[in-house]
Amino acid sequence: MKNFKLKKGDVISIVGAGGKTTLLNYLSSKYSQNNSVLMTTTTKIFIPINYDYLYHNINFLDIVSLPLKNNLYVIASKFKNKLSSLPLKDLKSLIKHFDYTFIEADGSNMKPLKGWNEDEPVICDDTTITIGVIDITHIGKLINEKFIHRIELFCKLVDKKIGDIITIDDYIKIILKKDGIFKNSKGKKIIFFSKSDLIKDFNIIEEIKIKLKGKNFDGEIIVGGVL
Repeated sequence: MKNFKLKKGDVISIVGAGGKTTLLNYLSSKYSQNNSVLMTTTTKIFIPINYDYLYHNINFLDIVSLPLKNNLYVIASKFKNKLSSLPLKDLKSLIKHFDYTFIEADGSNMKPLKGWNEDEPVICDDTTITIGVIDITHIGKLINEKFIHRIELFCKLVDKKIGDIITIDDYIKIILKKDGIFKNSKGKKIIFFSKSDLIKDFNIIEEIKIKLKGKNFDGEIIVGGVL
């Protein structure tokens, strides 16, 4: 957790695929031990397990009118079996009351890689840090719709076709291209390579780091395992 170097007042939008919700839950829970933390979404997420949460149809402004405890507050609209985005104006009014805000700002249909529509990700204007989550375990695999969300857009992004092999250079494109993972991003950029404990050759990540440095990537890189 220390690697993220978050400070009070930060608004963190989490984008990408292959571990967003896990990272969202992990960071929100950890930081709420000594701070007031808002966890929400600008898209849709499954209802968190083992957390108390507040739907948008509750008057949440009554909550923030009182001193907030060091706790995790999950505030969102309810949509069927998921939680969905608050109106952005309501989200903006809430953020200022919390020590930290963590937002899941992207959707991937529970697949580990994706391409991005024109209106994705949905980044709140108050975002100070954008964390791009990338599942590192698919280098060397074939491009397949079973594990890639919006596969046509993904293929366009990396200039490949279905059945081609995913390479390190494709990951570089995902990170650097204007229609990639940091599309619409705001604030500081952090790449979080998830599931690194599941790869056999850790040199893959070192090679990606070297290539990103050579292309003047202006963000940070954090490597994580299965949380």
